[in-house]
Amino acid sequence: MKSTMKYSLGIIASLALLSTSCTTTSDTSGANVNEQRKIRVVSNNNVNNRTPKGGNHQAAKTDSLGNLIRESDRLTIEQNTRIRPFGGSSSTYGQSHSFGETNYNYVQWLNISSYRANEVEQYKRYLANYLGEQAVPPFDQLLTTARSWERCGYEQYQLPPYELWSNMIATLRLYDDLKKQGVLPPTAEIRSTYRSPSLNACAGGAAASKHMSNGAIDIWVPEYEGQPWYKSAMQERLCQFWSSQGEKYNFGLGLYATGAIHLDTQGYRYWGATNSDAGSYCRYLN
Repeated sequence: MKSTMKYSLGIIASLALLSTSCTTTSDTSGANVNEQRKIRVVSNNNVNNRTPKGGNHQAAKTDSLGNLIRESDRLTIEQNTRIRPFGGSSSTYGQSHSFGETNYNYVQWLNISSYRANEVEQYKRYLANYLGEQAVPPFDQLLTTARSWERCGYEQYQLPPYELWSNMIATLRLYDDLKKQGVLPPTAEIRSTYRSPSLNACAGGAAASKHMSNGAIDIWVPEYEGQPWYKSAMQERLCQFWSSQGEKYNFGLGLYATGAIHLDTQGYRYWGATNSDAGSYCRYLN
């Protein structure tokens, strides 16, 4: 009788132990990735399914449970990662899409019509033909319009007119060279390119902004936010590059207090937060 009660209590305790080994999901608010951790039992030679010779079915179940408990130290954790779409709000700006993540907002915009997708593919091939595929940035960055697109009543992405495509080639070549030479870190991202004149006006862009001619890009480095030393060191490298090689590239460099950086290849000049030389970090080099 005591032996039977001992087995019963053992079974109940074991079942309680196993019930805690259930699938859990960790979800951090605001994160782009959800993690699911699943626990499974690894057994050798399928020992849990054996029935002892000469034993009855109940004894087999008891023995199987005992083996399962003895194998509990061999539990392994399988981690399964899945992507969650980013929120579409323009207030959550500059989310990284360059490390294997999928920007579903861009995919949704792209697939509104086959005509749009075909035109975007033509633009991509056009740039790759001049720059090589490796120098063409992710298109969910390259087709981003302006930070205030939503407030201004425009779409987040826009394909520039065909007659302006060639203006982007020299600017992307400069952007690629800045990364290759270590002036910009590899994690730099594009966050604004072509803007129609009406969107540029609504967004507060300069009247002669090179964004309207598809010759300019605004970039940033997400991990440098809140890191003034790294941001200053990068700005100094950019100014030194502009001073030594900017004329060759016809390099226009704008450095802003927010950490945003404007690059274009439509005029050798620099400016800062006040849209003037006096407000630029580069003035310290002169």
